[in-house]
Amino acid sequence: MNYKFHAVASEKDWSRLHDIRRTVLFAPGRHSVEYNENHPEDRKDGNIPYLLDLDDRAFGVVRIDYKGSVAVVRLVAIAATEQGNGHGRQLNAMIEAEAKKHGVETLRVNAAPGAVGYYEKMDWKQAIWDANELVGLASNCVQMSKKI
Repeated sequence: MNYKFHAVASEKDWSRLHDIRRTVLFAPGRHSVEYNENHPEDRKDGNIPYLLDLDDRAFGVVRIDYKGSVAVVRLVAIAATEQGNGHGRQLNAMIEAEAKKHGVETLRVNAAPGAVGYYEKMDWKQAIWDANELVGLASNCVQMSKKI
């Protein structure tokens, strides 16, 4: 398979990223807040949104917030029609490879309860790394970390 993992750059990329986030992460009834396409964290220095494409068809998204030797993985999603096909495993590997290029040694994530099993299969471990983050959308998340 011809995967491509790349930083969001064009308006087309942003549109594809927002479509996936809106339909997977912010589906109607999933959260009490509406999705904000102009959230300032997406364009903050050190925070880089990425797309996962296969044959120029985007179906995976993530934002990596780089903080020196640590990075926080946020807003991870695979399009519903593509889930269960091994793409999440590929996305995890590409996140790790990209983070290593940036000098990252430890990854962190606020995992939705239903995603904890996925992360554990990818060798992430449950570990509280900042309890102050467990508010709002992340209030019921499980914090996890991984050395890379």
